[in-house]
Amino acid sequence: MRSVLPELDRAATMPLTAQISAFFARAIELGRIPRGDRLPTIREVASGCGVTRATVQDAYRELARLGLVEATVGRGTIVLGEGGEPREDAAPTSGSRSAKAAAGTTGERRPLSPFATAALRRTLEMPGAPELAAGQPLVANFAELAPDSDRFPVAEWRAAMDAGLLRHGPELLGYGLSAYGLEELRTAFVGRARATDPTVTVDDVLITGGAQQGLDLALRTFCAPGDAVVVTAPSYHQMFGLLEAHGLETVAVPFRADGLDLEQLARVLQHSRARLVYLMPTFHNPTGRTLDLAQRRQLMDVVAATDVPVVEDEYQQSLRFRGEPLPSLRSLDPRGLTVTVGSASKELFPALRIGWAIGTADVLQPMAAVKRFVDLETSPLLQAALVQFFASGAFDRYLDELRAELERRHATLHAACERELPAGCRVTSPDGGYLSWLDMPRAGQGDRLAELCNERGVRLLPGRAFDPFDRPSSGVRLSLTRADSDQINAGIAVLGECAREIAADPVATPFL
Repeated sequence: MRSVLPELDRAATMPLTAQISAFFARAIELGRIPRGDRLPTIREVASGCGVTRATVQDAYRELARLGLVEATVGRGTIVLGEGGEPREDAAPTSGSRSAKAAAGTTGERRPLSPFATAALRRTLEMPGAPELAAGQPLVANFAELAPDSDRFPVAEWRAAMDAGLLRHGPELLGYGLSAYGLEELRTAFVGRARATDPTVTVDDVLITGGAQQGLDLALRTFCAPGDAVVVTAPSYHQMFGLLEAHGLETVAVPFRADGLDLEQLARVLQHSRARLVYLMPTFHNPTGRTLDLAQRRQLMDVVAATDVPVVEDEYQQSLRFRGEPLPSLRSLDPRGLTVTVGSASKELFPALRIGWAIGTADVLQPMAAVKRFVDLETSPLLQAALVQFFASGAFDRYLDELRAELERRHATLHAACERELPAGCRVTSPDGGYLSWLDMPRAGQGDRLAELCNERGVRLLPGRAFDPFDRPSSGVRLSLTRADSDQINAGIAVLGECAREIAADPVATPFL
């Protein structure tokens, strides 16, 4: 059967995402796409309509929220039958509700765990870095938050691996002696952490498999299914799937230009089932904002009146190129209930899955015990190589060059934004890190801006991707990891053109 595709009106005020979802909703209602049949693939719609896959993904997510379709593993997006179930003659799959029902009653197949089910659903729905329409040349990539592979210190890292093996020999190829990690590496991290936490000692450091494992260990240590975790709005989007997979409720507190809404935080901590607070106080993802010293102290005054632990994610803290380091939240917590997590992956390269968690013994001991049963240990070989990389001075040289380059890219970005953006747009000016955040005047306009830019060769992520509840956003995230100065200038010229088109429309329609 020939696929049914919408005809899009690019001059309309309704966003393309909304046009696509409305078209398929009407087609399902009229029976043009029978219940139990598949919608066209995301790739097919994107190619046939000349839009990005991200645009189609957003439209299909809206249809799923309306209960009209369900994404299933191996079969695509299925039109649901009455009562939210696919038709009876549709073969169940492991990702569909009918499959789970069948697995639970026949005994032939076991259902997925709630953790796996939630993780799979989030993976299918997660808005990744959008791809360009077929034939559209790339102008600038502001979408991905991954270090520039052209800058990876390949030769220096190979020398560090060789030096580590020569020094330690076969012992690095067996199991390590401690779930806490190599003492030499923990000592090196202590030296770096003391710029923001003067009291930290080697006993306060646990080596993890990247910052993401540190977050997972904290959730496993402090939370049980049904508990609530406080996050900022907007916030790091990978955290949302992790919370859902653990069966945890998400409670959002606004993080605006003037800082965290502390009154809202106090109310949440007093009246909700909150068991953890997750924050990025320095170079926040996605906005690049940083809580100043006064805000940090006020924040800890609010939290200190409770027994709720705090996890501060400082994965970009070392990328400061302007100003003085600020005290960590952990150093300001008189209760000893704050854990700092960080990662070397964003500083060097993603394949280096080494991070750390810093906390008191009361906090780290159960986290280390959990880690022992999750993965036994973080690779001793990689840990030893990183020790050698530090000792050779290569890490400091690389980091100095990276900070200088980021300072240049941020300066280029802000000069281009001042030159190209219409009145009413605001751009954050971080003192470090990879990210900046552009705000349009109205909710939904950021999502529309991302859609237009992606159609014209500028890849970026809409702010809605970072909202805990997928609400329309006024903003977009600008990542500078993959765009040099020339690409930044070219990309912001296109972005400014798109922003002016949106600003000129008196009835800009938000995503619904």
